[in-house]
Amino acid sequence: MKKLLLGAALIVGLTSAAQAREVVFDNVNAVNDYGWSLSIWSGAYNAYGFCRSKGFADAVTFTSSCGEDEMTFLNYADGRWVAKDSGSANRCYAILESVTCKSYQ
Repeated sequence: MKKLLLGAALIVGLTSAAQAREVVFDNVNAVNDYGWSLSIWSGAYNAYGFCRSKGFADAVTFTSSCGEDEMTFLNYADGRWVAKDSGSANRCYAILESVTCKSYQ
């Protein structure tokens, strides 16, 4: 009987741990140390940082769009948002458009 109860408890625990809550954020921005709300450079680590700053465990997916040249965007570094300028070339600078974050609850 103890083995049966232990097995049932283990299955319930694994099932609840596997049920991650996912939330999609569109038009992604972050605020740096100076209080500037800016778009975020596209990349997995920046998507992760965005999710962490919102209280989630990790990023599942993200999409990108083009940012303008001669603009400032944010990178996630050491737990904070750091501004980095784009170049002046007339091209697409990839920024985060949407991020899907997950948490284990």
